Amino acid sequence: MSGRYFITMTSHDRPGVLAAVTTALAELGGDMKYATQTVVHGLFTMTVAAEFPPHRNRDVIRDHLLDVGRAYDMEVLIRDMPPEETLMRQEGERFFLSITGKDAPGVVRAICALLARELVDIQRMFAVPSSPKTFSLVMQINIPGQLQIESLAKELESFGAINGLEITLQHEDDFNQSQFPREITTEILPGT
Repeated sequence: MSGRYFITMTSHDRPGVLAAVTTALAELGGDMKYATQTVVHGLFTMTVAAEFPPHRNRDVIRDHLLDVGRAYDMEVLIRDMPPEETLMRQEGERFFLSITGKDAPGVVRAICALLARELVDIQRMFAVPSSPKTFSLVMQINIPGQLQIESLAKELESFGAINGLEITLQHEDDFNQSQFPREITTEILPGT
């Protein structure tokens, strides 16, 4: 039986850190099932869900990653992944919630609380300051089938109007089409 682990790594961001991590995972025989990586305030952050051969326990994995990441002052957190059959599957549709506007303490908390009250599952979130007083946030959410989309959209619109925010709720198909054009045309320049 293989080991299934959820691994979170943080370190200083320097060229080569991602190569070091992926090489270390390969050396351990890890098969990445999911990975996300970003840099936040100069810190490299990566989350991986991976399967490892039975002889690679979490101590061996952690020690190897810490050894490889020593040059980057890496920290590693490892958790067991739950068995597939125990994972809750929420029926519903995937939407993207985009928010821009005035930054104020508690705005993200209030939006998360509003969504939680409606049993909306926040699957991913990306938030960055647009300027010293404004921010942009995108959430990938799963809206349960019994929830009226129009009702949620109106509630979000009211919240946005009160708090000086522009809030857009789009089905994933519409969001993907607006963000990633289906056709990309390449122009070949003379002499290339």
